[in-house]
Amino acid sequence: MQLAKVCFLLIIGSISFLPSFAQDFKEINPENIDIVRDQWGVPHIFAPTDAEVAYGLAWANAEDAFKEMQDLLVMGKGMSGIQKGMEGVKADFFRHVIGARDLVEKEMNNYPTDFLKYIDGYVQGINAFASTHKDQVLMRKLFPLTTEDVMTTYVMILSFMTEASAAMEKIFTGQLDESYMQGLGSNAYAVNAKKSKDGKTMLCMNPHMQLNGTFSFYEAHLQSEEGLNMHGAIFHGGTSIFMGNNPNLGWGMTWNYFNRGDIYRLKMHPKKKHLYWYDNEWKELEVKKVRLKVRIKGLNIPVKRKVYRNMHGPVLNSSENKDEFYAFRYPAFMAANGPLQWYRMNKTTNLKEFKSALEIMGISLFNIVYADKEDNIYYVSYGQVPYREDSIAKMKVLPGDDSRYVWQRIHTLNELPQEENPECNYVYNTNNTPFFATCEENNALKLELKDYLDARPGQNNRAVVLHDFMEEHALLNFEEFQSIKFDHSYSTASYLMKQLKPFFELDVDKYPEVKDILTLFQQWSGVADPEDVSSTVVMVITDLLFREKGYNDEQFLQGFSVSEADFIEGARNAKEWFLKYYNKVDVPLKEVFICQKGDSTFSSPGFPDALAANYGVRKKDKYVVRSGDTYTQFVVFGKDGVEEMRTLVPFGNSNHPESPFYLNQSEMFRAGQTKKMTLNKKEIYEDASVIYHPK
Repeated sequence: MQLAKVCFLLIIGSISFLPSFAQDFKEINPENIDIVRDQWGVPHIFAPTDAEVAYGLAWANAEDAFKEMQDLLVMGKGMSGIQKGMEGVKADFFRHVIGARDLVEKEMNNYPTDFLKYIDGYVQGINAFASTHKDQVLMRKLFPLTTEDVMTTYVMILSFMTEASAAMEKIFTGQLDESYMQGLGSNAYAVNAKKSKDGKTMLCMNPHMQLNGTFSFYEAHLQSEEGLNMHGAIFHGGTSIFMGNNPNLGWGMTWNYFNRGDIYRLKMHPKKKHLYWYDNEWKELEVKKVRLKVRIKGLNIPVKRKVYRNMHGPVLNSSENKDEFYAFRYPAFMAANGPLQWYRMNKTTNLKEFKSALEIMGISLFNIVYADKEDNIYYVSYGQVPYREDSIAKMKVLPGDDSRYVWQRIHTLNELPQEENPECNYVYNTNNTPFFATCEENNALKLELKDYLDARPGQNNRAVVLHDFMEEHALLNFEEFQSIKFDHSYSTASYLMKQLKPFFELDVDKYPEVKDILTLFQQWSGVADPEDVSSTVVMVITDLLFREKGYNDEQFLQGFSVSEADFIEGARNAKEWFLKYYNKVDVPLKEVFICQKGDSTFSSPGFPDALAANYGVRKKDKYVVRSGDTYTQFVVFGKDGVEEMRTLVPFGNSNHPESPFYLNQSEMFRAGQTKKMTLNKKEIYEDASVIYHPK
């Protein structure tokens, strides 16, 4: 999963001290806003206007995770170099290279007033919290934030997610022939009334991201008197619910994979600086000097750099060869409508309106699985996909001297892989191919659309298990619909099990020095039981094989190659590890596979690429979960709207160890259980643990 690259990319940022061009809005009175905390600490925010609700969201999120919010929002100020030193200044440079702030300032006059008012409300809320909690502010001059700061942060994050920063990294390091699709997992599925035992429409959303930190999920409910009534999850610092449901509809999102942009090798003039050949004439690069700041040994040191642009987009010269220049062109840093689109999605009331919001094309990626009270279910592999020929999209580096290689538009919503109300009565995605979203692979659609719309064709274990479950159950009740999401099993039809099959049948007597651990390996039932010792052996051997080969989650989807010699070497290394830390090889999974939040640890549920997905990183004697089941939400729709909602955050909604909401959902997480939620204002007030105004 390229966690090292993810860690690098988390520090991306931007820098600007230009004045705000956003129009001025009325100062919000926090007395108009109620933050109603339920027994789980989830904030339900009620106010007359959307802008006041946004204020309340910023305040409540800051109460629970102000540090994590600042780690995200610092990007909008371009202060990563001051915050994180040499690693951070790379982020600030990336902001200048892609022109994130310039883009936002250019777009400010195009945003509708209701949206600007909403973001302004959010900005007022976060600034008010910072002003009254100065002891929690991480950096001087980070506050006050502006609307432009928040919008710039979104441009940076979406550019990171679509690998634009990876393109810059490859240019600098000279690794242009290497490719990878960074990303994490997620599950989402929906069934309509014909698949439900009680004639209901049901939806599951289950993103897999970091369990801790900025890109973990925060649960909230937003309700105004202007049509906003949305419950779901955001990243810390998010301005609208990213996925969840309102009274009429809901949606989940999973990571998808397609060719997100292009890199071009420029033909430079042999003698004259900054001239490049393009369409039979020499053109001059735009050159801009930028000033960065980096904190070294307590001092903020100024750093001067040059950034370049041309017809393609941002231009960089390779650190391997200063005479080589490359341009890269990604839609993510050519539009700044992501926050607007999420705001519009939050307020939609039916499928037609929802699709209209999707047509904004402001969100750079993600599969979307949708359901509503009118019994519609819908799937789309969504994103800002450059439109070009398949032959061009397959090239890792394109010629930069010919405009025929430069894409001019992105795909429209109708040109993306999708399924609406299929005859099979269910849709799903688990990061598998977008052309297998219901009971059968849609080969006709696959032939009709561009090849590059599916960069990771195939079915991972989660897809196989979920698909088989749907096919085996003609009708589902809500308990069954929920239970499959917490499944810990591996299908014999999955790539992992197919590749490991020869080793389950291996003659263990051939290798007496590892016979004990091989015997345990062969006893595995295919289910990751916390009490099971063979599950631990399978996890450790597989992890060692993956690390030795440089594999990641892509191998769960496309398969891999492991020889008998490789496998036995992995078994030897695994046995050595077990004996070093446990003095035995038969150790229950619950003792090895753990979750951690702060100083608290407990055994983790799930398994890599199980539907209850959790992915651990080895730390001495433990595998500590870094990413996986970060949020779960189930919704049942009847004809009149939402009839049941259930949610789960892995630990709790607060990141303060002294808070009663720090770990109060941990036991549910371990047990695969959820908590009951509602959109009903009267019930929320009656059952509240505390009600207060932001102050």
